[in-house]
Amino acid sequence: MANRTQHLEELDDIRAVFQRLCRGQGRIRVQFEAFKQDFPILAEDPSQISLGISNLERGQWGLKNRSRVQLSIEDRGRKFEAITELEGFEPRHGQECCHFSIPRLLSCLDKWSLSDYSPDRPLPCAYSCNRVDIRDGLILAFGNDGMQLATRNPTGAKAQALSITAETLVDCMLDQGIKILLPCVVDHLGDGFSGLRFQDNADPEMVNIYRSWLSEKIWSQQARDRQEFTPEGVRALRKDETTALRPGLQARLILQRDPLILVIADGDTFPNRITESLGRKFGLASLDYVQGQVRPTLAALGAGEWGGVRLILVHQRLRVGSGLELTHQLVESEACPLPILVAGTEEDVALKRNRAIAAGAVDFISVDPFHVLRVMKAIDDTLKMFA
Repeated sequence: MANRTQHLEELDDIRAVFQRLCRGQGRIRVQFEAFKQDFPILAEDPSQISLGISNLERGQWGLKNRSRVQLSIEDRGRKFEAITELEGFEPRHGQECCHFSIPRLLSCLDKWSLSDYSPDRPLPCAYSCNRVDIRDGLILAFGNDGMQLATRNPTGAKAQALSITAETLVDCMLDQGIKILLPCVVDHLGDGFSGLRFQDNADPEMVNIYRSWLSEKIWSQQARDRQEFTPEGVRALRKDETTALRPGLQARLILQRDPLILVIADGDTFPNRITESLGRKFGLASLDYVQGQVRPTLAALGAGEWGGVRLILVHQRLRVGSGLELTHQLVESEACPLPILVAGTEEDVALKRNRAIAAGAVDFISVDPFHVLRVMKAIDDTLKMFA
């Protein structure tokens, strides 16, 4: 993957941006002459992107084949601009849309290099304002020399942005149990965020710890991007398709490595956290479970009836039922020969462990709060036990 703070010129890198927006049901700003509007991206394939521009809007704008338009794109805290051409406007999957060529270049507008890594969810922090006033905030993106801060007050509403050159002290608990306390100065103001750059008097050891953490996060995200890239293209699901398609979902391979761990959870947040923390040691696959048997969903992962999986990690919170119910199903109905760990919050661990073992699991592990060494040791010990 290309460097995050430079223009994107490689076709796969450019396509990956559009695929992420498509999967996330994102929108792209289109500008043509005096017209400017945001439209949803409905599909991406090796040669085109399809935007939800209706025939009426196309007529009002005067768009014709080979009309050149400017795109404004935001992806993971970075903003890009691109030029593309209209190549057609046939309906797709029952929706009116316009098809544009994939741009040859995405010009990155982030000249401050403070968005090398953007987490799936903003991380909470505390920061000082006027030296004595402490406020709650959210960090939207992290860079080698600073971060992007979106301020908020205790009620969740946005607070007034810090002024240029204002000094502040940022206190943030990163994952993996890493806490940072770094002095920053407001370097620039963006749309809904303040760009904070580390001050020269920041503790060098703490800055090095932060940069090592950031390097790991960038590596994990790049590995996940490579696994999630789909050469044949993707399309966005309509709302009326979401429920119907969920039961037929297959397990998703996130990172190919032996031993392969299958994480069964509600959505992608927990599997992604596991991958970012443990991806250097274990292979990871995920299943957004709804109902039915698990074993048939694993065919895409590899050879064998369990897809090469060596251990199953079941989160106690699922879309339907509970992790304990699914564990019982795996052991009793599907005769699963693999070790199973149930994961959840740290409250009443002893009681939860007893219930997990009674359901057929090997053990219960606490993952909220997440302690990477503890989780890694539990998985290691279980794999050795069943080697």
